[in-house]
Amino acid sequence: MTTELSTKLRPDEICEKLSIGTSTYYDRLKFLGIKANKDEEGTYLNAEQMKLMEDLSEHIKETGKKEGFRGGGQLAISENSGLVSALDIPVQPEIPGSEENEDGLEELIREAAELKVQQVAMPELIKLHLAAGMTEDDLPPDLKAKLQAVRDAANPKPNAASIAQQLLQRHRNKNQQKNPETK
Repeated sequence: MTTELSTKLRPDEICEKLSIGTSTYYDRLKFLGIKANKDEEGTYLNAEQMKLMEDLSEHIKETGKKEGFRGGGQLAISENSGLVSALDIPVQPEIPGSEENEDGLEELIREAAELKVQQVAMPELIKLHLAAGMTEDDLPPDLKAKLQAVRDAANPKPNAASIAQQLLQRHRNKNQQKNPETK
């Protein structure tokens, strides 16, 4: 069941909006395989068709040509909007994984894998940047206590009497090794 969109955009409105001439308008309709709708006032495009025309215009502004625009045929997919519009000219879809397109499959799998890496890595990168920006004052009390415990273990407080006793014992051991007969 298709619902006709209530928006009716006339050729002169479209030409003005896209800053194109009438011949360019009809050329683009032909390129996209769009058949304009008709009513008692004349021809018009609906919102879906107009979106496809806008996307083609964007593509032309970016690349300087119509070629390479991913549109036309039975399903025209606009890269900018994700809009899918049913058109009159059937196309044979390229199936990833077919023998003719084995390299395309590898490229597709690689791109998907790169997206997955970004998806997994992004939260970790955000955490690293958050941690880098934190000070000890930002830590909750339990983590402050853990940090202090680590510092205490890494840098024990000196006990002067114990240190003196260890130094004296080391000195005595050294002297005994030099003079074994002295006791």
